[in-house]
Amino acid sequence: MSESGNPGPGTLHKRAAAVVPWRDLGVAWRDAGLLVVLAVVCALAFNALRPEGLSLLRYAPFDLLGPCPEIQDNVPKITADKLKPGDPNIVIVDVRLAWDFVSGHIPDAWFLPMYETAPPDEEVVSRLRALRPGTWIVLVGAAGTVTAERALTALSVQGLRGLFVLEGGLEAWEKRHGPLAVGQVQVVTEPQDLQGAVLVDARDEETFAAGHREGAINLPFDDLLPPDPEVLRKIHAAKADRIYVYPANQASSGSQASGADPPAGFGVACELIARGFQGVKLWNEPYPATSEPDLSGGTPP
Repeated sequence: MSESGNPGPGTLHKRAAAVVPWRDLGVAWRDAGLLVVLAVVCALAFNALRPEGLSLLRYAPFDLLGPCPEIQDNVPKITADKLKPGDPNIVIVDVRLAWDFVSGHIPDAWFLPMYETAPPDEEVVSRLRALRPGTWIVLVGAAGTVTAERALTALSVQGLRGLFVLEGGLEAWEKRHGPLAVGQVQVVTEPQDLQGAVLVDARDEETFAAGHREGAINLPFDDLLPPDPEVLRKIHAAKADRIYVYPANQASSGSQASGADPPAGFGVACELIARGFQGVKLWNEPYPATSEPDLSGGTPP
């Protein structure tokens, strides 16, 4: 203590140390622990409320104690054994091109082809937006490709949530759940009756304009771009029970042509079948009879 009667610096230091007993340290640790628990509970509750989050109180196609798929890597994935055929809480979306879809797809899968130079079909995107909150959207491509990942990025940019990529692609589903749904492209050589049927010419616009069957609608095949929606609407508006697509064997033309591409007529027929058109038949007529050139260019407005 100093001569003035006040405690010296050393005395103050000793008293300050004695003011903090071990009991108060325990209370501090307890309060800190409660704050951590509260933060974890709030985080889990927020995650459960999000459509793409780990559902704690409602159905989820994942094990509750398993890792949340959206944090396993940069791309949220789901394995085939976590999916149940016909589950109303899950929508399967096939993002392959039409001829792959027709050759085999998961039953009840939606068709949303990912073209190289076009965004996803807005009509299908609108249907996905209309799904009830909490629905899981599983994107399916072919094994060894990144088509499903491209689709996930494109759909995420458009504000969709609850998106997952099927790990292993279509092959993983087939191995786990069995047979696929297969479309049929019926080939005819002599149509029984053209009256009331819709004729679809799959050749390029220039060839079509040079001459085509009277009344035919031009829908050129292109694996880089989707079919013209206006032309699809015109075909649909005809309400015909038979749609004949020709020619059957002519190769694809233009920059997209390659040995891997299907013939133009087959490609267009698959496009129509995959999009739900009924009565589509491939007319095996390599050199169709033509009318006079269409000065308007041949493509419906």
